[in-house]
Amino acid sequence: MTSFKHAAMLSGVALSAFAMPAMAQNAAAPQAADTPSLGEIVVTAQRRSESVTKVPISITVADSKQLERQQVNTITDLSRIAPSLEIQAAPGQNTGGGGSIRGIGTQTFSAGAVASVGVVVDQVSQGNANISNLFDVARVEVLKGPQGTLFGLTTSAGVINITTNKPEFDKVSVRVRTELSNAGTAGSKSGNQVMQGVVNLPLASNAAIRIAGFGNLRQGPDYNLTSGKYTGNDTWGTRGHLLWQPTERLTINLIGDYTQTRTTNGGDFFTFVKANGAAAFPLAAGVPDNVSANLASCGITAAEGNRNFCTSANYVDHTYSGGASLQVDYQADPFTITSISAYRKSLESGSGAATSVFRADPLLLQVANGDVHRPIDLFTQELRISSPSGQTVEYTGGLFYSNQIQSRMPEPLTVSIHPAPGVFIPVVSAGTGAFRVSDTSMAIYGQSTIHASEKLRLIAGGRYTWDGLKLDTFAGSILGSTNSHTGLDVNKFSWKLGGQYDVARKTMVYGTVSRGFKGGQIATPAYPRTPYVVLPEIPTSYELGLKSTLLGSWVLDTSLFYSTIKNFQAQQCITDVNGVISCDQKNIDGVKSRGAEINLFGKVTKNLSLNTGFIWAKTTYPTGFKGTDGTMIGGTQLAYAPEYKFTLSGEYSQKLTERFNGFFAMDTVWKSRVRYEANSIAETTFRPHWTVGGRVGVRTADERFTVAVFARNLFNVHEPALMQSSFPYSDGANVGAIYGPQSFRSVGLSLDGKF
Repeated sequence: MTSFKHAAMLSGVALSAFAMPAMAQNAAAPQAADTPSLGEIVVTAQRRSESVTKVPISITVADSKQLERQQVNTITDLSRIAPSLEIQAAPGQNTGGGGSIRGIGTQTFSAGAVASVGVVVDQVSQGNANISNLFDVARVEVLKGPQGTLFGLTTSAGVINITTNKPEFDKVSVRVRTELSNAGTAGSKSGNQVMQGVVNLPLASNAAIRIAGFGNLRQGPDYNLTSGKYTGNDTWGTRGHLLWQPTERLTINLIGDYTQTRTTNGGDFFTFVKANGAAAFPLAAGVPDNVSANLASCGITAAEGNRNFCTSANYVDHTYSGGASLQVDYQADPFTITSISAYRKSLESGSGAATSVFRADPLLLQVANGDVHRPIDLFTQELRISSPSGQTVEYTGGLFYSNQIQSRMPEPLTVSIHPAPGVFIPVVSAGTGAFRVSDTSMAIYGQSTIHASEKLRLIAGGRYTWDGLKLDTFAGSILGSTNSHTGLDVNKFSWKLGGQYDVARKTMVYGTVSRGFKGGQIATPAYPRTPYVVLPEIPTSYELGLKSTLLGSWVLDTSLFYSTIKNFQAQQCITDVNGVISCDQKNIDGVKSRGAEINLFGKVTKNLSLNTGFIWAKTTYPTGFKGTDGTMIGGTQLAYAPEYKFTLSGEYSQKLTERFNGFFAMDTVWKSRVRYEANSIAETTFRPHWTVGGRVGVRTADERFTVAVFARNLFNVHEPALMQSSFPYSDGANVGAIYGPQSFRSVGLSLDGKF
């Protein structure tokens, strides 16, 4: 009944909201159309196609050519395209993609959480049933700052807005591309074989279908000394897109995708990067645990970049994800009506690397988790209307509904001591029981741009959201009778106000203030602790920016920003007395993010494309904040947030003959020091560093065929995805790290053919 009343209320308000801008439009004199010109970079950051230089939002844009030359094949790779964007790829922690923008993001192992940085693919919010691989992508837009007015609940820090390539009515086309590397060949530290294929088939003069598929097979970087095998991560996926325009006014897009991943031999998980000498573990009754010696007995040397582990356990984990969306656009003059219905599902099942947390059989202490079964179901429905461009009052408004259900079967945890071969002493048996988290959200939203004069535009938008969150725990080992219930109902209004002014024909300045909203979460700690509520996150953000077109088509995007976050949702992990990594989700009031960013992207000359950016983002804990080690860290940089970051990528091409062109591409990132824990332990920070890659190759003059040699992380800089002190105990004396493929050098060959 509550949901019905909210829906009825939102529908009534929506009708009123839609009527008002329609009347304003009828009363106003039409202005010149604001249609992007040929050669301009077009984005959909405001749910309509516009030139990037006309949008009053700080945006970093990467088109398909940039994504391919930087070999952006996964969501994690996107951190190389924008200085403001960081994506942590630690297994189980990347809620909604694991992204952070300007230092603000959601890093958590809690099932009852949503992301601060939303991932949107073809106008569909991915929630926590997120895609992991990128293929046949037309454009990626990184929108910075709260975007809740138009994009909704999970966008309090920003949005990664992904647009895939649409079917084409007028031609049959085929494309095949691959990137091949092998562990140990040409200095490559791991192996990776990426294969992508696309077929476009016209079905009629007004209908076409596009089918894209990929395989991403990876060996390493972690290596099991016991089995003599690299870890394996094999992913296969496909997407089908049907585009049909039955009339001039009606457009139908039907999209479906499916991906499956098989992880073997441990995947990307903890390895030891620092180990102490002999120490008496409290639960071992005085038996010394010489961590470094025990690791050395199976060939492990704990040091930066160590990717070796040693265990006889066999891990196999499967992840399945997919979904479908139906978008219908109807031009009902004077506005366009859009309906988007979408369903997504993901499932992780099996015995992942966390089955053995340390992955070192000789250690005295062993911590193991049981098998996992983690399904996620997400349904979303959006209905919106948009005015045409070029009116005195331009508007977009709509209704949005989403329901996300995450379930987990019981996940046992055991701690044991192995004082001698074959001797097994159980210490702790705990874990989580079966539970289900349901997150239902309904919203009405609208945003208008008022052309007050030829050069001045005013912006006003708002979104009213009802978010209902509940967690049910279940007795026994199945999702049967409810054992306990925890809930949270929130009604919030988020908004945006601002203005923009054209100071010259190709230069615009803007200023905005916005209030965002990210729903609460229900944390699910291990037994015997009970679930608890973490309050919604409320950011208030101020931004001043300038955009200009230089040298014909090179875009300058620069901004100053200041944000305060009420009830920032953080996670703090410690290793308890049993050697178990225990993570708490909590609110931190008074987190701030402020700084400046500059981005330049586009074509400098006919032969030179260049994309570069720099950010200073001072993102800090509040005054008086105490870290997990008991030290005061108020005013210092947030975990996972580099204060400075620089990105540079580009390609220069040169005619070699009438039929062939040569090219050289570069891809580099510099970051300041990064901390991985909310404490003062220096051993879990990583130093300032450069990561450099590039490609050199030849392509035909018509760009149909390309062959190139590439290198990623050329100088083999071992930046971790995550670090953990007290691994298994003794603070910074023992440290574990998770490394991914981005942490090691990769050298290989890329081929591309269009037919």
